[in-house]
Amino acid sequence: MDHRTHDVSAALLELTESLQAGEPRDETLARMAARVVAVLPDADAASVTLFDGGVPRTVATTDESVLVLDKAQYSLDDGPCIEATRTETVVRIDSALARRRWPEFGEAAAGAGVETMMSCPLFVGVDDAVTGEAARHHHLSGALNVWSRKQHAFDPMDAALIALFTSAMSGIILTATRWANAQLQARQLRTALDTRDTIATAKGIVMARRGLNADEAFAWLTELSQRTNRKIRDIATIVLAQPAIVEPD
Repeated sequence: MDHRTHDVSAALLELTESLQAGEPRDETLARMAARVVAVLPDADAASVTLFDGGVPRTVATTDESVLVLDKAQYSLDDGPCIEATRTETVVRIDSALARRRWPEFGEAAAGAGVETMMSCPLFVGVDDAVTGEAARHHHLSGALNVWSRKQHAFDPMDAALIALFTSAMSGIILTATRWANAQLQARQLRTALDTRDTIATAKGIVMARRGLNADEAFAWLTELSQRTNRKIRDIATIVLAQPAIVEPD
């Protein structure tokens, strides 16, 4: 086994065993990015880009100095990271070619001393596996970006090994996204239930104090909501706090 393959396998195993329940997603991704730099001899830095609502953002990095390179691509809406994400292919490029294809980004890379860069897409489905489809369902896209100050860095074997890390990262991001969505739905459900109970109690107060039936009491609350330009749940909350305001004039 190639020593790099062994190092990557060992690193992934160690990371898997060290995953902590409740650890923030971006902290886990930062640890993984650091491992990428550790196992690739030519890598000097790594960063992870995620698109949120179509807007790219660096969520983890091993070196703050490469943030300017990520941001240069975001502002230009082009560069190796953007291309890798759009095409779902690995993009490896040196600074000379980068200056020709993306002059502003290429100059920024040269200014940062970066000679070679490689961006590997996240969420790429393999043999119709669910990863890509699940990511599209959650509107996720992004890339792992690896930076080197050496010329001609990163061979095809490096790209293949990085794919193992991107697969693991994709799983972590998808799991975190599903968990966050589940928490949001749970909060929305609790709010809906609380709102329903509040309105039901307020309706009961209106029925008792104004001698109305259930439909008439709800209509009374609705009319007050429209007249005061307040949400009906806010009106219900006020009624619960000040039942006397329901009394007929």
